[in-house]
Amino acid sequence: MIVTTEAVVLRTLKYGETSLIATLFTRVAGKIGVIAKGARDRKSRLGPSLQPMNHVTAVYYYKQTRELQLLSQCDLVRSLKGLTDDVERMAVGMAAVELVDAVTPAEEENAPLLDLLLSTLATAARATRNPGNTLYYFETRLLENLGFSPGFHRCSHCGASLEDAASIHGLHVSQHGVVCAKCARRGMGIEPLSAPAAKILQRLQEIRDPEAVTRMTLSPQVKGEVAGVLRRLLVGHVEGLRTLRSEAVFSSLLQSGSGPLAGDIQL
Repeated sequence: MIVTTEAVVLRTLKYGETSLIATLFTRVAGKIGVIAKGARDRKSRLGPSLQPMNHVTAVYYYKQTRELQLLSQCDLVRSLKGLTDDVERMAVGMAAVELVDAVTPAEEENAPLLDLLLSTLATAARATRNPGNTLYYFETRLLENLGFSPGFHRCSHCGASLEDAASIHGLHVSQHGVVCAKCARRGMGIEPLSAPAAKILQRLQEIRDPEAVTRMTLSPQVKGEVAGVLRRLLVGHVEGLRTLRSEAVFSSLLQSGSGPLAGDIQL
């Protein structure tokens, strides 16, 4: 059966002398593996489109008994060149595709998640300030998509309203939410959370336009708290999720101030 579908390239792996194995997150079938024969040949039309984070239209031959489907055509839908022009924007894009790869099972359709990934990549690509905030937006929506919507407006233990961020006194990872002062005093494995970070987490849950998050300016301390909360929630609810390889790579690059080209990074 021939399948034509919109997709995002999640990762690639060299295979043989000239071929590539690619993992695509498709609109019609979720995550699939494909083999692109001869894609690394200079004359191949497949190779240029098969870069991680690319938004493509893929055509492949599907056979249910086959683990890797045969890719026959792959065309770039939209250039996201902005992702490869800046280390921070690229870091956001690579973390987003690595997370999708890590949390999704094979061949399980999830069109809303593809739309979320595409909007995140596009926003990060054109962001002129605070591109890193788009990853926090993505992770908040990702938790919702996976069925673990964080509770940042009510106490996850007693249900008390916590609309005022100052009334939030900690994070309860196992109940994927925050807690009030009364419940925080009970212990229960509560982690500290500052009021500024709690307020940003509330805003991230309310915002539905990813562009809006790039207009938020966060202090380094609040960034660290927000990033830590969202990642702990994901790790706490997604079996097998580990530290992202892309984040380790880009952390060292950001600290050194170097600016890689797209072809310099293999993840």
